[in-house]
Amino acid sequence: MARRGRLQTEQRLLDALGAILLDDGYPGAGVNAVARRAGCDKVLIYRYFGGFDELLLAFAETTELWWEVDEVMPEATESIAQIPLAEYLQTLLDRYVVALEARPLALEIMAWELSAQNNLTQALARVRSERGMELVRRLRAAYRQPSIDIGGILGVFGAAINYLIIRTRRQSQQYKTEEWWRLKQTIARLLQAYAD
Repeated sequence: MARRGRLQTEQRLLDALGAILLDDGYPGAGVNAVARRAGCDKVLIYRYFGGFDELLLAFAETTELWWEVDEVMPEATESIAQIPLAEYLQTLLDRYVVALEARPLALEIMAWELSAQNNLTQALARVRSERGMELVRRLRAAYRQPSIDIGGILGVFGAAINYLIIRTRRQSQQYKTEEWWRLKQTIARLLQAYAD
């Protein structure tokens, strides 16, 4: 019975952390805020997790924050190779934006990562890097064009997308639409020039 109570309290603390990050962003996250939101004493964070950094790590390990490779690249390698590289990369980047927008909590953690390093931001960065490398590996297998740096292309455009999506995550849709249209047009032109 005590074990079940502990697991429930741990989950309340994890849920509270997620809610704070989503509602208030990283400035609102801290031991006191999490304990207050979970409705329990902050000493339980130290008892059950060891401290705030360990709570962040537990959150990272138990929460699916990042997209899966199959989500942004669902096609089989053989069918991808039939699509011109520039066109497919544009489709891939469009799907990447959709995947990020579907994860507002990940966006808040990415924003946090710009100003602080902790267990949660490091865990997200590690997963992001692993998934990015898998994506590049699959693209290289499909296109087999060693003269084109697919990883470099995705890295540059992915960084631009990450920056814009973090910066506009709380702005009006009208403003976001104009910003995204400009970025999408620029990416399309550069992809045509480089990857064709």
